[in-house]
Amino acid sequence: MVEMHCHILSGLDDGPVQMEQSVAMAEKAAASGITSIIATPHHLNGYYHNEPLVVNQAVQRLRAELSKRNIRLQIAPGQEIRVHDRLIEDLYAGKCCTLAGSRYMLLELPFGHIPSQFPEILHELRTAGITPIIAHPERNLVILKKPLLLSDYLSQGGLCQLTAESFTGLFGRKVQKWCFHFCKENRFHFISSDAHDTKRRTFRLDTIYPFLEKRFGRRYTQRLHDNARSIWENQRILTEKSTCRRRRFLFW
Repeated sequence: MVEMHCHILSGLDDGPVQMEQSVAMAEKAAASGITSIIATPHHLNGYYHNEPLVVNQAVQRLRAELSKRNIRLQIAPGQEIRVHDRLIEDLYAGKCCTLAGSRYMLLELPFGHIPSQFPEILHELRTAGITPIIAHPERNLVILKKPLLLSDYLSQGGLCQLTAESFTGLFGRKVQKWCFHFCKENRFHFISSDAHDTKRRTFRLDTIYPFLEKRFGRRYTQRLHDNARSIWENQRILTEKSTCRRRRFLFW
């Protein structure tokens, strides 16, 4: 399995503080069947600033440590980039990186609002040959109330990633209910643990995939597996047309 959104690098954000904690996360990931992780520390969210050079150096340190301990887990660099008005300027200045050097970039919306320039940013990224992936849209208060907004963003060429723990209720009943409804609309492309530690926010792919398969079928979960692998291999992701209808969202 490929984990495409994970805070495993020590000392960079609200993930592990020490290398030993990163190693413990790696051991738990490997034991759960994960073979590859894209490390995505927060970038420019108001608290953390992790440019590509910093991320790459941290990835190299972790790779060396895992090799020394014979832990078989591939690590690649990425960022979880907070959407802000200078994002495109930062992109061309070399301050942003894609996931595992691919054509895909992970974007995080602020939790309480959607920046007015977000549609323009999506367009500019697509023009630059980058496919944006919206991280955990289910945790944005505006999208939670108006899911049709997310459908609009996806129609502009964006993709989205839901978090495993959102389905378990960690972020509240409303978020959990939203996720199940959204799954039925078939407009979601990736599932991720968004792991930060080995306890409360840890790896859940080994449990969430069977959970979703039981409810939505093998084809559904296989597509999620394949999509994550496509990021790692920088392959094109084929999206399926949404079955979303405006009337089906009225109860939100």
